[in-house]
Amino acid sequence: TPHVYNAYPIYDWKTDDVWTANGKFGWDYNKVYDLMHLAGLSLHDMRLCQPFGDDQRQGLWLFKILEPDVWAKLVNRVAGANFGQRHVQEMGNVMGNIRIQLPDGYTWKRYAKFLLATMPPYLAEHYRKKIAKFLKVWRKDIRSGKYPVDRIYDFADPKMEAAKKVPSWRRVCKVILKNDYWCKGLSFSQTTREMDRQLALITKYMDL
Repeated sequence: TPHVYNAYPIYDWKTDDVWTANGKFGWDYNKVYDLMHLAGLSLHDMRLCQPFGDDQRQGLWLFKILEPDVWAKLVNRVAGANFGQRHVQEMGNVMGNIRIQLPDGYTWKRYAKFLLATMPPYLAEHYRKKIAKFLKVWRKDIRSGKYPVDRIYDFADPKMEAAKKVPSWRRVCKVILKNDYWCKGLSFSQTTREMDRQLALITKYMDL
């Protein structure tokens, strides 16, 4: 249509710009942000969303503080919610955050297989398929010389692992311990097709 234009006046605004405008013009906003401020969060750490995504669960402890009545109902309904809010900020094997420890007598590869063996069948199959694809892609890239690596390492430089620039079994273990269902730590993403596939997989084991 001629003479029709789209304008996006806050398209390139940063977080500080939004809050400056709120203060200057008295715009309305969700007052939960005030509670987050009182809880000690910086502007850049504040976000409103459902509590159980891969990233959102890091704020379970905050959810308990901001919405105590809702939290009480939620704990009664969602198994593991209270455990999550207690331990989500811990480093180590409980939640797979930052540094994870290898049990005595294990390699990371062996530990990954041990963790898979402790899972419900449908969940273990899901992770095994993701891990197999992860290894297949990296082996192909290694053969092609795409990356300066020569094998699937048991562990590598933590910074390189965090940047997803090197394959290792420690990366695999961290994904499992974090309950990273979509395996974002192995460079996968959530898609509609993938969700349909997982629903079919769960249904398959429910019918057994």
